[in-house]
Amino acid sequence: MSTVHHPGEDLLWDYFRGALAPGLRLSVATHLELCPHCRADLQLFSAVGSAMLDEIDGVALSESALDLALARIERPANTRPVPVAKPVKQPAFLDGFELPDLLKQVRVKNRYWVAPGVWLAPVDLPEAAKGAKTYLMYVKAGMAMPHHTHRGREITVMLQGTYVDHKGRYERGDFAMCDDSDDRHNPVMEGDVDCLCLVAQEAAIIPQTWLGWLLKPVARI
Repeated sequence: MSTVHHPGEDLLWDYFRGALAPGLRLSVATHLELCPHCRADLQLFSAVGSAMLDEIDGVALSESALDLALARIERPANTRPVPVAKPVKQPAFLDGFELPDLLKQVRVKNRYWVAPGVWLAPVDLPEAAKGAKTYLMYVKAGMAMPHHTHRGREITVMLQGTYVDHKGRYERGDFAMCDDSDDRHNPVMEGDVDCLCLVAQEAAIIPQTWLGWLLKPVARI
């Protein structure tokens, strides 16, 4: 399994410097656990930062600074994005899903059904801002989500199954980000494997169909 869709460098940088809100931070960290490519990019940030600190005596970096950074990258290192903590007992409805280790360390609340074949389970993040939502979302294979747009950023990390939208095809580990520049978002579940994903929203979505508006009070997203 190799991921195809990744967070942009600006988002990785914000993660590296601790500037992301809890839900977005959890989503990026979950992707990092599943993506060696982005872990290597994060290690580059760390190595370049260390090399710059070594040279921080009021003069320009030496010509060897980049070589020093690259040499540090080649050293054996623990590239896990977060320290391993004691797993939290997860609800029974998550039995059978292959969750990344990081998601085994957070508290997942009880699920609620949004529609036949679709449920959501909020992730407990006490420091999250008002209006922000982070949750696990399960969608039966073959279903399509109603068209909608976004207020702010919405990040999706695929944990199981496949979906397609106007930006491409997403499988386990893939990272998708939409924002208010996306006029109509309409993910369609593909294949015969049910989908599970981690979703983090900065604000509520805006339905674009009558069905979406009917489901909005139930979905609470």
